[in-house]
Amino acid sequence: MTIDQPWWLTRPVAEVAAAILPLFPYPTCAEEAAMIRDILAWGQPGREFPGLKRFDDPDARAMLEAIQVLDHAGLLMRTVVNRQGAAWTQIGLTRLGMYALQTNTVRQHLELADSPPPVSN
Repeated sequence: MTIDQPWWLTRPVAEVAAAILPLFPYPTCAEEAAMIRDILAWGQPGREFPGLKRFDDPDARAMLEAIQVLDHAGLLMRTVVNRQGAAWTQIGLTRLGMYALQTNTVRQHLELADSPPPVSN
């Protein structure tokens, strides 16, 4: 990996997960693809991410991996909505996810050290 890659491609997936959890809407949910684009835009202001291919795009793959870590830790939940032949995934915080954010214990729920490792240049 080169130095000019975005932070989410160079950090461990659990660290990415801890960084993005506060970006999820509370108390509602959001459409997963839109949420991924919003997170990526937050991570690289000014860059647009139209039409992400979930498994072909390394940026989208990194966010999906982090979301999977949050889901497995019980901090996020997903649901598939199917209306009039169209299906999409919605994603939102669980009660545990809300609690972890309120009590600043996200890192502990992800079994990470209390503070993130230093960023190397």
